[in-house]
Amino acid sequence: MLYAIPSGGCFCPILPPFGYGTGLIEEGETVPSLELISKEKNGFGDTYYYIRDSNGVTSQVHEGDLDAFMKKKGVTKLKEGRAYTYPKKRGKAR
Repeated sequence: MLYAIPSGGCFCPILPPFGYGTGLIEEGETVPSLELISKEKNGFGDTYYYIRDSNGVTSQVHEGDLDAFMKKKGVTKLKEGRAYTYPKKRGKAR
């Protein structure tokens, strides 16, 4: 291990470089997953997928970009999911 001497005079360890993205999944981390929420066609006949990741973020993905999107997220298959349902807002009582 290498050490650096800052102006204060104490020894500070310099950690060896680590290849980001190549490490193993640590305990407590989850494997990335994607859920297919819905599949729709627009007015031009293009198919779009609404996909939610493990963080709860929903993305709209064109069918031509689906393979690249899944590869970027590190997932090989989609799970079947459901859309979140939110309660209807009630009007204020006057």
